Amino acid sequence: MIVAQREYNYEYPPYTSEKKEQIRKTKKNAKLKNLLLVFFISSLSILILYRYTVIYQRSIALDKMEKQVQYAENLNQQLKAQIASLTNPARIEEIAKEKLGMQLPEENQIVYINVGEKPKVAEEKKGEEKSQDKSNFFMRILGVLNR
Repeated sequence: MIVAQREYNYEYPPYTSEKKEQIRKTKKNAKLKNLLLVFFISSLSILILYRYTVIYQRSIALDKMEKQVQYAENLNQQLKAQIASLTNPARIEEIAKEKLGMQLPEENQIVYINVGEKPKVAEEKKGEEKSQDKSNFFMRILGVLNR
């Protein structure tokens, strides 16, 4: 057997600090990545907090507007009740009699005007109910006032 000699290549690259520089670069890159990640997360959290503050402010404004609407509706109901009490025909008749000295017209003061198909006569009205006379009180006053 013949033993062949092998050639071994024991040439090592010269010892330099390239590996240290690469390690330093990777550390700087990792630090930069971490810094960017922290900046991104903090900016995202600030954005979310800002969004919630805007939502909260709008919610407060909405509550104020709802309270104003409720107040306006209550005031409107009160005013409607006051209008209903002031336009009560019995109250108006009482004021007309007491404060203004008005009175119901007498039979000779009533003048009927032929407006429709059938002429209306004073005698026909005498037979009708007194309650209908009270409801026509205002029309009578207007008739007297228009003369």
